[in-house]
Formats: sequence, structure tokens, C-alpha cells
Amino acid sequence: MNEMFHEALPVLKKIEEAGFKAYFVGGCVRDFCLERPIKDIDIATSARPEEIQRIFPKTIPVGIEHGTVIVRHNHVSYEITTFRKEDKYEDYRRPSKVWFVDDLQEDLSRRDFTFNAMAMDTSFHLIDHFGGRDDLKFGQIRTVGNPHLRFSEDPLRLMRACRFMSVYDMKIETETKKAIEKKAPLLKKISTERISIEFIKLLQGVQAGQALEFMKQSAVMEYLPYPLKEKKIDGYLGLEWTLLHTEDQRWAAIILLSQVRDSREFLKRWKLPNTTINKVQELLSAFEVRTWSKIDLYRTGLSTALESMTLKSTIEKVPYEQEKQDLRKLASEIPITSRKDLPIDGEEILKIKQKAPGVWLGKLLHEMEEKIVKGDLSLSESVLKDWVKRWEP
Repeated sequence: MNEMFHEALPVLKKIEEAGFKAYFVGGCVRDFCLERPIKDIDIATSARPEEIQRIFPKTIPVGIEHGTVIVRHNHVSYEITTFRKEDKYEDYRRPSKVWFVDDLQEDLSRRDFTFNAMAMDTSFHLIDHFGGRDDLKFGQIRTVGNPHLRFSEDPLRLMRACRFMSVYDMKIETETKKAIEKKAPLLKKISTERISIEFIKLLQGVQAGQALEFMKQSAVMEYLPYPLKEKKIDGYLGLEWTLLHTEDQRWAAIILLSQVRDSREFLKRWKLPNTTINKVQELLSAFEVRTWSKIDLYRTGLSTALESMTLKSTIEKVPYEQEKQDLRKLASEIPITSRKDLPIDGEEILKIKQKAPGVWLGKLLHEMEEKIVKGDLSLSESVLKDWVKRWEP
């Protein structure tokens, strides 16, 4: 049995000792059945939030109105939620009202997919009212109950289905697939941030290509923050996505394989952080370089250049191992990696020139870097100071 379950077991037993029911639920049970690493432990209980707060000395009422309390035990946080029944979802995300109930099955019946609606008790006995274990066995994604209702409650579940397809290498059951095709327009009701999180996780999966192809066929792609249209036939399916090791590479691959004219606008539409946008832009620029010069490599950086070579290798299905070795050799011949490596800084240059700061200083430093990188200027402090004295804009 997984160590994380054993560490959490005293929490469940303490709830039971207080006269209530408690179970492991959701993703931890699913991943245990799949023999995958477990990220965290979620617990469902018949105890009300105020009763959980009385049982445990260290609690955080993160979502107490919906029945959720975080319990701290042995320096680990456990999210404990009271069994509940839900009213209609009026904002396509949360139910307008919840009722606390005493029945585990009623609580599990409100969940999204069958493999997320399983539970385990303190004896590690699996409780599976909706056939989640069989769906995992047959590698199929199926909603709990009516798929049209499940996706209408929270359309992000459409993206979650595609993400599970990619990450767990599963197929989507026929009725669930039909519901996705019909409910795809509801994604317009979902915030870009929530969709982006699921999409980023999807691209990390072993079957990202299959999931992207399904999204194209089911029209889900038409309702993404930036609708995607595959440019290259079999591009998504033909790419070995697991060879791309960074989020930046995966975003760049999507841009390169799709009809994206303005990559910066594309990335902004997904509401990605500026650091990610800038890194992807740099990677795309590096991707276009055919013959690397020392100054190109210095301005780009060896790490980004190698990332671009991995991206190019994956898309073009060419190893480029020799080219990577050549890049490393070229980088070793460049005496500096950034302006910080210069033996004199801006303040010293101002003293030498006895001039006020201005645009000229940036031009001087830029020219100094280029000459050093190309080998036209020594990195010696005295040589550089002499060069600064003679420099004119």
C-alpha cells in the first residue's frame, strides 16, 4: 500500500473514532488503481465542517461553505470535505447550493468521471458504485451519470476529459464523446485561466497528439481561447510530444504546427505570464536560425539554442545531435556569457568618459560585447579601458 495512504490513515481513524464515516476519495484512489504516483490525499466524510474543526487542533477553513476544511497532520495538509449533494450550477463552475448528506454514494454520484468517483475505506477496501475500476481496466473515460448534465454543470470537464485522454492514454466512451461534441460551445463560458491550466497539463501527456486530434475532430479546438487550425496533415498525431521537455517547447510546437500568424497575440490570448511569452518568442526566433554565429549564440543563450534544436529535431524527425555538439563547442569559444562577465561596468565607463549617462552608454556596451564575442577585443581590463577611452559614438 502506498506510503501516503498509511501516513493519512490516522486522520481517517480519528474521524471514525469520533463517530463519523471517512474515506479516501478522488484522484488518489484513481492513481493508486493505475499504479501511478500519488500527488495528494483527499478525504470525504459524513462529519460536518464544524465537527472536523472540533476533532482536529490544526485546521484551515478554505471552503467551509462548501464543506471543505484543510487538516494539518504531521506537517501534511489533507483536504477533508463533507459528503454533499448539489443544486444546479448557475455559473458553470460551482453549484448554487449544497446540502450536506450522510451517504457516500450520493456524494460520489455528483463527481465528473467514474474513475474519480471511487473511494477506499480504512481497510483499503475499494468502493466503486459506478464502474470506475472497470473503466480504468478498459482504458475508457466515462462520466458519472448523464454526460450532457455533467458537462453542462461545469464545461471545464470537457477539457479534463481531453487531458485524461492524453495523460492516462485512454479513449473516451461513445456517449461521453457525443456529449463533448454537443457541449463544446459551452467552453466559451469558462475563464481562459482555467482552460489554460488543463491545456498545459494535456500537452505533457504521453498521448497529447491523440488528445489534440480528438479536440480537432470534436470541435473543441474551435472554442479554445485562440481557436487552433492544424496546418500540417497529421502534425499533432505525428509529433512525439514526450520528447519536448519544457512548457515553452510545447507552446512553440503548437504555434509551429498550427495556423498561428501572430505568436505573441496567440500566447497573450491564453493569458500566459510574460516570462513564458518572452521565452516562447525567443525559442521561436532561435528555431528560425539556420547557421549559428557566435554573436547569434551569445544573444540567444546556449540553453535556448539547444531547446530550439530539440524542438526542430522533434518536428522534423531528424536527430541533430552533431549540431547540438557544434553549438556546445561554439559556446565554449565565447569568452563571456552575459554583460555581467565584463571586467568593467557602466559606472567605471562613466568615470572614464566623464560623461553623463545616456543612450550612448548602451551603444558602447553593446559594441563592446560584440567585439569581445567575435574575438576582436580582449577581455583584459586594461585593454577594455583603453578601448573605452578611444570609443566614439
